[in-house]
Amino acid sequence: MRKVVRFSGLEIFVKTKLKQGEAMKIITLIVTILLFYGCPGVIGSEDNETIDHVDWSIGTPADPDGYSYTNQSLQVTGMITNTGDTTILAPWSVEAEFYSDSTFTLILGGDQVSFNVNLQSGVARYWTLTYSPEEVTASNYPNFAIDNFRAFISKN
Repeated sequence: MRKVVRFSGLEIFVKTKLKQGEAMKIITLIVTILLFYGCPGVIGSEDNETIDHVDWSIGTPADPDGYSYTNQSLQVTGMITNTGDTTILAPWSVEAEFYSDSTFTLILGGDQVSFNVNLQSGVARYWTLTYSPEEVTASNYPNFAIDNFRAFISKN
């Protein structure tokens, strides 16, 4: 009687490659790629350099309230001004987290937008952030608010 030994595909791959000394190289390569590229698009990622010399506000001359919503999305518009004495070089981005209301106890998600123009000292720029939730109806949150707004330069 023959004894049947079963291995998963991963076990066979690792055992085969281990014999050739390749498994560790492959794992190292995968980990390196993940660490190097990180997770672009992660709101609040520490892999980005925060720009501290900016002032920002919610609302624009065309939309003084700055907050709007539909059944599908929540949107905030505003202005950001470079208050430093150096130019913010493109590309740079802004981001914020969307909450159900101003108690900031239920986070819905976040958004970020990138700009491909330099922002000179004393110059302002309009920004718009939009969150489109898949699991909830956006219009259920008419009193939504944003928090943790920041401008940043991606290190990647």
